[in-house]
Amino acid sequence: MEKGFYHSQRGYWQTTGDVPQRILGGYPEGTIEVPLKPSALHEWVDGAWVEVLPYPAEVLAAERAAMVCTRQQGKLALGPTVWASVLTMVDDPDTPWGLKVAIEDTVEWRRTNEDMQALVWAMGLTEEQADDLFRLAITL
Repeated sequence: MEKGFYHSQRGYWQTTGDVPQRILGGYPEGTIEVPLKPSALHEWVDGAWVEVLPYPAEVLAAERAAMVCTRQQGKLALGPTVWASVLTMVDDPDTPWGLKVAIEDTVEWRRTNEDMQALVWAMGLTEEQADDLFRLAITL
């Protein structure tokens, strides 16, 4: 039977069974036995588990970090007209080499990649528009 323990400075841990007294004696002073932690979103507050939801900015950052699509998915999401303007930009001698390689040769596009950020900026997209494009691309 699993058991949970909490210490104000060391946090939460759990065991896979009953803990022998000789081991319990080695736990830091002030350690208490608590119910098992319901989820990673819970924190021990004033004697009870309280769900602490992440801030919206943290949720958005995590979503963006997970936004990955193939080049093919990205092109399909952009559509033929926008993709043609991207290719025109790639042909421009002032376009940085890294951005050209990212657009033409990268197998997967990551929302948080600095070259993708540069592409978003060069296309004049808002962050929300870029998010929506990646959300669409992932579904294609």
